[in-house]
Amino acid sequence: MILLFIINAVSIFGYATFVLNPQLLSHFSWAPPIFAVSFPFFAQSQILLAFLVMAFRCHQDFGKKWYFHLLVALVISFIMEYGGTTYGIPFGKYSYSSFLGWKIAGQVPILIPLSWFFMAFSSYMIAEQILGDFRWPFAKTLLGSVLLVTWDLTLDPAMSHLTSFWIWEEVANPLLKIPIKNLVGWLFTGILILGCFELKSLKIPAKWNDNQFPLKFYAVNLMLPIGFSIAGQLWTSVVATLIVFALCFWISVRTGGLRHFFKTEQK
Repeated sequence: MILLFIINAVSIFGYATFVLNPQLLSHFSWAPPIFAVSFPFFAQSQILLAFLVMAFRCHQDFGKKWYFHLLVALVISFIMEYGGTTYGIPFGKYSYSSFLGWKIAGQVPILIPLSWFFMAFSSYMIAEQILGDFRWPFAKTLLGSVLLVTWDLTLDPAMSHLTSFWIWEEVANPLLKIPIKNLVGWLFTGILILGCFELKSLKIPAKWNDNQFPLKFYAVNLMLPIGFSIAGQLWTSVVATLIVFALCFWISVRTGGLRHFFKTEQK
């Protein structure tokens, strides 16, 4: 994950330095063409590397059991993304630029379903840690879906308002810089994916609790949109994300899940 952190850090630096100050590129004749290539390259590399990290850990600790979760996430997310880019359902109408590479059916970049999988799976595992011994039906599905939406609170404005990885064709909320319908669509899609995860639930490995892999993985992937949002002064999205995390911490205290994040279990 160190390489993933470095890619995110370089991307944030590039955005804060050159995207927000494009006049700097004019000082060097070689800079504009290199930046034009490196900007989409780093974005695509970040998604692909994050998927490979999650896939490696899942293969290592779950064997073949995680294939079901991968297939479910890829199929459902593609259907929803295709519906959004074609019909405006369930997220609202938008289209992807060429920055994320080759598109399935000319609409959805192949990297997008991969990102749905690794963020949905990490959110699902964090939800299990947060809930502890609390086992209300579908609680993990709901909380994991909220964590997934929380990632999008900064991701979507950063990738569509601050940059042009995708373009909205609907009116954005003036505070969040994205249509509210998009967040509803994300919650709905998250519930579908994580609900299917629950049908073949995987118990979080003990070493994932010990080394906090799900939380670290989520945080590293949140780093990029948070960094862009801070640089672009999208404070509403940043504050909303922090509020959700504070709520999750409170839930963790109430349910006993806090022991998975700190060594508080009684011997």
